[in-house]
Amino acid sequence: MNPQAVIALDLGGTKLAAALVLSDGWKLGHQSTPLGSRTGAAVGQLVVEEMNRVRQLARRRHITVKGAGVCVPGIVAGKAGRVWAPNIGGWDDYPLKAEIKAAVSDQSVRIAVESDRSASILGEVWQGAARDCRNAIFLAVGTGIGAGILADGRVLDGAQGSAGAIGWMALGRPFRPEYVACGCFESHASGEGIANMAREAAARGCVVVRVNRS
Repeated sequence: MNPQAVIALDLGGTKLAAALVLSDGWKLGHQSTPLGSRTGAAVGQLVVEEMNRVRQLARRRHITVKGAGVCVPGIVAGKAGRVWAPNIGGWDDYPLKAEIKAAVSDQSVRIAVESDRSASILGEVWQGAARDCRNAIFLAVGTGIGAGILADGRVLDGAQGSAGAIGWMALGRPFRPEYVACGCFESHASGEGIANMAREAAARGCVVVRVNRS
C-alpha cells in the first residue's frame, strides 16, 4: 500500500512555502517562492502551480495524496473558502478554494483553506509545543501579526472567522491613516511595523538603528 500524505501550502505576505507532508509530519520537496510583485489572481495562480508541483513529486514517489491544506494571512469566509488578505493586493473576497478545486482533477482530494492563525496553533498541537494542551495561544509575527487560539481543546475561529486577528487591536490614540490598511497593533508590532517604527525614531534622532543580517 502506498504511503499517504497531504499537500501543505503556507501563504504569507511576501512568500509561498509548499511541501508534501507525510502522516508522521515528515516533509518532502519543501520549497519557498517569493511573491515578488504578484497580486490578485497571479498569487492564486502561484498557489495552484506549487500545488501541482508537489502533486507531481508525490506521483514520482508513489505517494497517495489525500488532501491539500492552504493557510492564508487573513480571514477565510466559511466553507466557501473565500479570502480577505490585507497584505495581498486584490484579495478582498478572493475565491481561493474554488480556484484550487477547479485545478484538481481528482475530486477525492479534500481541499481546506484556513487562516494562518488557526493552522499555526493546530500545527503546535500536532507536532509542537502545544502537544497534550487544551488551552494555548500561538502568536505569529511576520509581515502581519495574529494569534491562533486553542480553548478547551478547540480552535477559536469566531463568528466571521476573525478571532485572533489581533493586528486590529488599538494600542492608543490618535488613530493614524496607516492603520486603515492593516490595523494599529500590526502597524507597530509586526516585523515590518517594528522596522518602520525604528526608522521613524531614528529620523527623529531618538535611537541608533543597527541591523545584523545572518
